[in-house]
Amino acid sequence: MLMKVLIPSSVYHIILAHALSTEKEEIIGMLIGEWQELRNTNPFMSNRAIASIEAVSILTRSDKRKDRVEIAPEQLHLAALEAEQVSKRLGRKMNVIGWYHSHPHITVFPSHVDLRTQLSQQYLDSHFFGIIVSCFDSSAEHTQRIQLTCFQAENAADGTVSRVNVPIEIVPSATVPAVIRETFLDLPKRMFEEHNKEYEAATTKRIQYGDHRKITSDKMTELYNAGVYGQSITHLVDNVICPATQLLEATAHDLDRQVQCNKGNPRKVGCLLHGVD
Repeated sequence: MLMKVLIPSSVYHIILAHALSTEKEEIIGMLIGEWQELRNTNPFMSNRAIASIEAVSILTRSDKRKDRVEIAPEQLHLAALEAEQVSKRLGRKMNVIGWYHSHPHITVFPSHVDLRTQLSQQYLDSHFFGIIVSCFDSSAEHTQRIQLTCFQAENAADGTVSRVNVPIEIVPSATVPAVIRETFLDLPKRMFEEHNKEYEAATTKRIQYGDHRKITSDKMTELYNAGVYGQSITHLVDNVICPATQLLEATAHDLDRQVQCNKGNPRKVGCLLHGVD
């Protein structure tokens, strides 16, 4: 039984930035971490555990949909390879322990597709869990609202699949580990690759007429595709790159302030600087 999920605030920032990167389609990623088994002498509660997230695997979407995402086997394999790399860097065993995706403009509750996807992963690992971020959802006061939920799935008596809510705790991060910073900086690159692949796929399509195989190009379509591509890149800069830059600048400013305040304590300064190695 999964009792709780612990998310460092640095990991939460990555998940939130990824979810806010687009409001037209759902995004998806895998969660890397470890299980903390809870000791209990009660035989009916012997399989209890707490999940601790340590890293995020951002998945490049090959199929963008407005209302659903699913975990492909190859995506799970790539996330497992990333987990191995994280294990080597942290010096302890890391696994793919969950997944997350966004719900732009809709509620935070998992759909029937989400529940069946979740249940299929629990057949492999009973502790596997899912996280949903509901974003771009305006309230009655016309303010943006972000909601977060963590869930598992189970078969109900009537044959349907129902959700099981899992407590979630966001733990403040004193420092940002190198693996988290690299993932945070890699997010704009992954989003750019998605936009670039879409644009290249659209511009390489041609229509063939007759036996002479004459290749023609619709200029209006090319102009439209170029406009959409430019709009996507502008959105990426405004909503991902600029906020990321501002966050890093604010973090650097706060670190400088702490170093100045602890100049008389070399050990404290060393600990602060070690957190950004």
